[in-house]
Amino acid sequence: MNCLSSTCVPLSKYIFMWTSSVQLKEIFDMSRQGLNSIPEETARMKVLKSLEKGHIISCLVIVNQASSHLIYLSLPLLMTIFGNSRYLPTIPGEILGFSGAEESPYFEIAFALIFVATAFSAINQTGYIVLFVTLLSHELGHIYAMTETLNQIQRTMYDDTITKVDKEKSVDENLRFYVKHHQFFMRYHAKIRGLYRIIFGFHFLLMTIVLVTTLQTLNAWNLSNTILTGVTGVLPLFIYCFGGELLFSAEGEMSKAAYSCGWELMEAKQAKIVSFVSALSQRPLYLTAADVFIMNRDTFGRVVQVVYKIYAVFN
Repeated sequence: MNCLSSTCVPLSKYIFMWTSSVQLKEIFDMSRQGLNSIPEETARMKVLKSLEKGHIISCLVIVNQASSHLIYLSLPLLMTIFGNSRYLPTIPGEILGFSGAEESPYFEIAFALIFVATAFSAINQTGYIVLFVTLLSHELGHIYAMTETLNQIQRTMYDDTITKVDKEKSVDENLRFYVKHHQFFMRYHAKIRGLYRIIFGFHFLLMTIVLVTTLQTLNAWNLSNTILTGVTGVLPLFIYCFGGELLFSAEGEMSKAAYSCGWELMEAKQAKIVSFVSALSQRPLYLTAADVFIMNRDTFGRVVQVVYKIYAVFN
């Protein structure tokens, strides 16, 4: 069950990347339109900074995936070349690998198959995670841009050097942009949420199975196999939940900015618009697994607790 689940995860990522090209093209077109629709330079810089951070994280993901998979393949190969026995990369449940010294039959064929499978898994997992980080960076960038617009309204309202007429004009422009861009952003978020809803639900189930079965086989496997499989199962789930938590936190900051933008100093018409803006910012933004589980840190913590309870009951 563990090996089957671990195999289905990278295969499902490949199917997801292959079948979602049309949806992804539409989402990236919306991203480009959303960036071009931001008139304020400071707000646009917020989006660009968010994308730069996403680019840095993507580079770290690529380095991490490349180095871990190279080590996974190169160490047994070096041990085979310079040792007296033939080693395969770690196979769960077997003594062949880093901790074993028994020679594997059909070594060349087995190593070639493992090498191809590992490269396939590494490429798909890296591309999948980088895509998720990129789309999340776009979402966070748009939220930061809207939050910066609300902060700009606050600075304008509390600046005594600006005349009343200029304040009204500036506030009207910023509020108009915020309302329109928030409507765009909600459509954009719905696209991304719908794109990942099924694949998150599928991975959520499989990764839970991997974690449970990994702990159940703790006494049968050696420690290196258990750690390798456990980390492989935890990492994607952690990334999903951490990304969802960042989205939720950014939405909370935007809600606070709407409440403290200086609405008490505005004209009645503008204050009503701010009231509408505050209502819009109260709508929760989250990613879900099959519309059942919300991907955030609470969900990650509950999964870890449930997995440990299952392990404790059976042991």
